[in-house]
Amino acid sequence: MIEPWRETSTFTYQRGEPLFRWTVTFEQDGVRYQQGTARTHAEARAAAESFLADRGIELQWQPPASSTTRVLTPRSGQPRFFQY
Repeated sequence: MIEPWRETSTFTYQRGEPLFRWTVTFEQDGVRYQQGTARTHAEARAAAESFLADRGIELQWQPPASSTTRVLTPRSGQPRFFQY
């Protein structure tokens, strides 16, 4: 998953800098996850892919959403996926 992120610390990036946070979940001796940040969406995707490849985890890409998939955004602002 890659999502927009605002930096809250000052260790790596400037505080408040708009970034992208990547999160991967994988199964290797149990379910685990890892997160990181990057300045661009492309860098975040590359970092996530590299993280998994370094651990020998083969990527299984899902096909794009069908034409009947709609993204709904409720009042909470969190998108939900609905297929009909």
